[in-house]
Amino acid sequence: MTVRRPVAGRRPSLRAAVLASAMVAGLGTAGCSSSSSGGPPSLAEIATVLAQHGKAVLAHDRTAFLAGLGTGAKAAEFRGRQEDAFDNLRRLPLAAWSYGGVSRTDDREVETAATKRYGTRAVVVRTSLSYALRGVDRTPTSHDLWWTFIRQHGRVVAVADNGLAEAGGVSWQGPWDFGPLDVERTAHSLVLGHTDTVAAGTLRAIGAAVESAVPAVSAVWGTAWARTVAVVVPSTPAELAAQVGQTSAITTAVAAVAISDGDATLGDAPAGQRLIVNSAAFSRLSSVGRQIVVRHEITHIADAQATTEASPRWLVEGFADYVGNLGSGQSPRTAAAELGRDVRAGKLPTTLPKDAAFETNGAAAQAYEGAWLACRLIAARSGQPALVRFYKLVGASPGNADAAVAAALEGVLHETTAAFTAQWRAYVRSELRR
Repeated sequence: MTVRRPVAGRRPSLRAAVLASAMVAGLGTAGCSSSSSGGPPSLAEIATVLAQHGKAVLAHDRTAFLAGLGTGAKAAEFRGRQEDAFDNLRRLPLAAWSYGGVSRTDDREVETAATKRYGTRAVVVRTSLSYALRGVDRTPTSHDLWWTFIRQHGRVVAVADNGLAEAGGVSWQGPWDFGPLDVERTAHSLVLGHTDTVAAGTLRAIGAAVESAVPAVSAVWGTAWARTVAVVVPSTPAELAAQVGQTSAITTAVAAVAISDGDATLGDAPAGQRLIVNSAAFSRLSSVGRQIVVRHEITHIADAQATTEASPRWLVEGFADYVGNLGSGQSPRTAAAELGRDVRAGKLPTTLPKDAAFETNGAAAQAYEGAWLACRLIAARSGQPALVRFYKLVGASPGNADAAVAAALEGVLHETTAAFTAQWRAYVRSELRR
């Protein structure tokens, strides 16, 4: 199966001209203010509208929410999407929803085009949507939006979110932006999807898989993590791309992937952790395959706080596969089929898998399988708690990955990297030649 480590950061990149002078920071910047009776909307007025918009979402106040949106034929498409999103958001347990960091673009061509389209002075701004799901997110996660504002009937209103799309300023979209949203809740999961476009019972089945996986992951890693997983089930390639990032290598061939909106800082929980499940690929897996995939990805969510730049890919993925395969009943020869074929053909790996190997076509499976066997060897030699301790020691190291692994091997197994690598090679040969 193909899996990936958490994806960090999903902010769109802009063309060079926009990057060079994209923002005019601060609400009091010269040239951005105007009277309340005419002229382009000021940043202060836009910030006020967005603040009211955010409060309306949390209060489920549809009238107040719509008051900040433009009317008329040219704003109808955006207004309709916002209305649908509002209805979907009412179904979510939101702990936070707000907009901040309002700043004007310096792309006057875009604003001139918008002014021509709406027949009045338009301002395109970048703002940051911050939201959190109650019981899931310890801190809000932020996403960039690029909205167009005009003055209409004496009020400042939003009329579009795609003014800078051609320049790379693509407004982020959540699962509530892709059609009627259905929410399945279990004790350990919040599953978001669209039952009008996925097979009946899919969301419930995914929720059940997560419900089973969370205690299994906690039994290995411990309970010092959220233990409630937000799951997003995209219905289209466009929705999948929006959730994992437009430039991500994740495709519809991937059954599931864990993502977060930022790198973990040791001691702090990463923001915006989500389990993205591609229902079509997921449904093609066996029941054992589904169990392994879900436990693998939830392990990434559980251990993200201890995963840092010092953590090599073989440890991150190998540990997740170790947890995923526990209790699966699969023999090493079955679980590591691709690597086993190589070993029986006389191609025994010489080093622990390098990070790049996990992204190499035709070699990624062997990298995952070799990494799994490395973590399995540590647990076999010193016990499962020692494997967890090893993982945490590596992540807490101030050095690079090689130095971190060397120090942790010395601390846990009392041996050098070279000695462990030799033992791992022998272990791989022994387990996979059978």
